Amino acid sequence: MSKKENGRFITFEGVEGSGKSTNIAWVEEFLRSKRIDVLLTHEPGRTKIGEELREVLLRTRDERVMPMTELFLMFASRMQLLQEVIIPALERGTWVLCDRYVDSSIAYQGGGRRLGVERVKKLVQAMGELYVQPDLTVLLDLPADMIPMRLADRTLDRFESEDKSFFERIRKTYLDLAASESHVSVIDATQPIEDVRNEIAGLLRPLLSELAGR
Repeated sequence: MSKKENGRFITFEGVEGSGKSTNIAWVEEFLRSKRIDVLLTHEPGRTKIGEELREVLLRTRDERVMPMTELFLMFASRMQLLQEVIIPALERGTWVLCDRYVDSSIAYQGGGRRLGVERVKKLVQAMGELYVQPDLTVLLDLPADMIPMRLADRTLDRFESEDKSFFERIRKTYLDLAASESHVSVIDATQPIEDVRNEIAGLLRPLLSELAGR
């Protein structure tokens, strides 16, 4: 695992429409109000290579992207992001907020694409010392039948166009992961936004207390 110095690594997970983008932007503003140096990033993408891979992964196409191809492309983008952006920022003491990380691959490719959770976890292990364990993962939980309503005003990408059963498998995998991994905290994304933010603030409190204690 890469050294984080005084930086903190916080990831946000959930199905499409769960409110990740809205809430991660709020957390960025909240932390900056505490005079914390923050870097906001996302997967796949953020680097030049990553954005090219993001285009391949998200664009709707006639040709089927094979599940294993999808999985390896996700990890290729992730490794570029880690080495080019995330690890250097953490070593500078910056708090990094990342929209999706390895748990997305476990849920989407492992669960949604039925590749198997253990197969994806072996790829995580293969990252070796470059793997960075999140200090906190905020899982915004949304039932699959609410996704169409949340995405009603969007032009759907390749993932967003998937059927309900795909997202039900993803949600189950996420919740199973949360039950076994202490860094993953589940928040009900169907709540009013203020309630969601209050819960997130509560999750951040221990990390802020650690900072204040230094």
